[in-house]
Amino acid sequence: MRSSHRRHTDISRSDIPRTGMTLVEIIAALTILCGAMLGLGAFGMRFAHNMTEVRQRSTALDLATDRLEDVKVAPNYVAVDGYAGTESAPNGQKGFMRRTIVTRVGGGSKDVVDYKIVTVEITAPAITVPVRKTTVIANY
Repeated sequence: MRSSHRRHTDISRSDIPRTGMTLVEIIAALTILCGAMLGLGAFGMRFAHNMTEVRQRSTALDLATDRLEDVKVAPNYVAVDGYAGTESAPNGQKGFMRRTIVTRVGGGSKDVVDYKIVTVEITAPAITVPVRKTTVIANY
């Protein structure tokens, strides 16, 4: 007597519904995921480095502005020269260097102009290009 029911061994592979993923699909998905994670990690590192530089540039601009404001309120024209020089850790900011350059233009007995150009340059480890601010002080 022959049974009309198929036995498990009689079922072909194409009759079984496919579930899950193949090994190739898993490897491809993991490769894409790893690439995305590495890219995200690199972005995070660049972002942190850039934020450090932006923070230090902002501090450097404040230090340069502070120095120029001090120069602008000098008691007299001759006192402006006293601000020239280099300082390490200005205003308690460790790692920063502030250089003040005072250049006199004219001022001789036959000159018709007499003014000083004051340039403040700030450097720090994370700043790739030094921050510079300049002002001109006329003889008063």
